[in-house]
Amino acid sequence: MTRAPHRVTPSRTRIGWIGTGVNPRSYIVVALLLFLTACASSQGLHLASLQQTLQDEETRFAGALPSTSTANPSIRQGPPKLGLYVMPTGFLRHEFEWTDADREALLAWANGLQRDGLISGVSFIQFSSIKGSQLAQLRESAARHGADLLLIVDGAATVDRYNNYKGVLLYWTILGAYFADGTHSDALCLVRGALWDVRGVTKLFEEDAQGLSKIVGPAARVEDREGVTAARRQALANLMEKLRDDFARTRSGR
Repeated sequence: MTRAPHRVTPSRTRIGWIGTGVNPRSYIVVALLLFLTACASSQGLHLASLQQTLQDEETRFAGALPSTSTANPSIRQGPPKLGLYVMPTGFLRHEFEWTDADREALLAWANGLQRDGLISGVSFIQFSSIKGSQLAQLRESAARHGADLLLIVDGAATVDRYNNYKGVLLYWTILGAYFADGTHSDALCLVRGALWDVRGVTKLFEEDAQGLSKIVGPAARVEDREGVTAARRQALANLMEKLRDDFARTRSGR
């Protein structure tokens, strides 16, 4: 009687870790390095996306936008009174919210305009005082506050977080994530100030200003919001300087 040939079933030894001659730990290390390398790539900071965010916000808020006017505000006796309004930023990819410190900085800047005789007074227009969610309702609220001019401030930020070679080499250890300066957090902030004539429904001028922050440190200790805060403060300071020049130029041209 002829025996059937013996079938050799491939064992796990032949097709598994030992059969390949590769230590299982090597696969883990390779996978980890690939993951960290992917995290190491900087995506960059894109100003155009921030500009688009603010443009979308303005279109939604103001509706059909009039072209920026080079004309002076509607005729009035003496310096105008200024209303300040800070757009809420807790949505629509803004990445930050205005703080009390930001509002105090704006108020101090406006008080400086008053001391220089560029405006007669200033008041904040609170969000709660607006009977609606568009520019028309905001202008009505500004008029109730006695404002002749309305400055609307808006802003948005973006963060680029990535690892350098230290992160790739050392973050696989627990201590590395706490002590190796392997993580970068770059923040770009764009703020915009638009001045409107409350009575004439005219945008008198508009300025954009940028702020940039770069932080390097251990992954467990680098906070993106700290970079955003620093970039926002820098951008706001730059914006106020630009707007101050615009106020002076508008006043001298009357």
